[in-house]
Amino acid sequence: MKTAEDYADAILYDERDNFVSETPTIYEEDRIERVYVFKDGAVVKYEWQAFGPEMKGKFNHRFTLIEPPKGNPKGFKTGICKVIDYSKSGR
Repeated sequence: MKTAEDYADAILYDERDNFVSETPTIYEEDRIERVYVFKDGAVVKYEWQAFGPEMKGKFNHRFTLIEPPKGNPKGFKTGICKVIDYSKSGR
């Protein structure tokens, strides 16, 4: 991956050839969380929550780099790498 955001895009576009596992950790009606392990060793947590006034942290989709790839050749830092917030789109 060229950027940490590329991990989020691989999850969004379901590019399964990039990751080796996908583990659901929370599956509720208004909230989903999954952890993805990529071929290069990176670990990314994906969180989704339903749009509405109860949204915590004001996001619909959030991607967090939990562990950088093995060797970390690009020097990625752990933390949030992409947020999609449809509440700002006027929906």
